[in-house]
Amino acid sequence: MQNYKKKYGQHFLHDRNIIQKIIYTLKPKTYDDFIEIGPGEGALTNSLIDQVDKITLIEKDKDLIPFLKNQYSAFESILIVQADILKCNLVEHVGKKTRIIGNLPYNISTEIIFKMISVSSKVKDLHFMLQKEVVDRIVASPGSRIYGRLSIMTQVYFEVEKLFDISPNVFIPKPKVQSSYIKMTPKNYRFEDSEHENKFKKLVLIAFTARRKMIKTSLKDYIDNNVLESLLINPNSRPENLTIEEFLKIAKYI
Repeated sequence: MQNYKKKYGQHFLHDRNIIQKIIYTLKPKTYDDFIEIGPGEGALTNSLIDQVDKITLIEKDKDLIPFLKNQYSAFESILIVQADILKCNLVEHVGKKTRIIGNLPYNISTEIIFKMISVSSKVKDLHFMLQKEVVDRIVASPGSRIYGRLSIMTQVYFEVEKLFDISPNVFIPKPKVQSSYIKMTPKNYRFEDSEHENKFKKLVLIAFTARRKMIKTSLKDYIDNNVLESLLINPNSRPENLTIEEFLKIAKYI
C-alpha cells in the first residue's frame, strides 16, 4: 500500500495463520473495548471489527491515516487517532473493559511498555508483538543474566506470559530479528502508598544502573548493611539476584 518507514519501525503483519492465532488467544467479547497501537494496514483490525463494540486505532504515521479512514469509514465502532503513543494521553481512551493490543515498533517497544505502567490499574489486559529479546527480558526470573529493570517494572504491575514466538517471515518488510507474542494482565496494587511506589521505582533504577555491583555498594547511600541483613537480604547480592518482594521491602526503608 505504501513505502514502509524505517524511522517508525514498521513491520506489517500479513500472515493469516498468525493473525488467527492471535485472535484465538484474545478471545474477544462483544463488550470489549480495544485500543490498537500502530494498526498499520489493519491486519488485526479487520479480524476484530465484527466481534467487538469499539476499537480505537492509534497511529503515528500521518500518511496511513487517509487509508485507515477510507478503509473504516462505514464502521461507527472505529475511532482513528493520529498520535504518537509515547506522547498521547492514553488515560483519555482507557477503561476497565479496555484491552490494548499491537505489533509494537521495535525501535520504541521498551518505552511503550514503560508507558503502559501508567494505565496498568485502568485496563483489562495487554497483548503485544515485540522483539523476542525484549519479551524474554520481560518474563525473566531473578538470577538470569537478562533479568533487570524491565523485568521487575513489568512484573510488579502485571502478570506476564510469553505465549508464542513469531517468525520474521510473517511481516512485510521482514525484520532481522525474531518476535514473540506476550500477554500482560494487571496485578493488584503492590505498594503501601504512592511514596512507597516512587521509592521502589527509584531503587530499581539505581540498582540496575550499576548492575554488576553488589547492593552494599550501589545502595550504600540509601540503606545500611545492617538493615539489609535484618530484612534477610544479603548485602553481597547483585541486583539481578533480588526478587521483586525484596526490592519492595528495601523500598520501605530508603
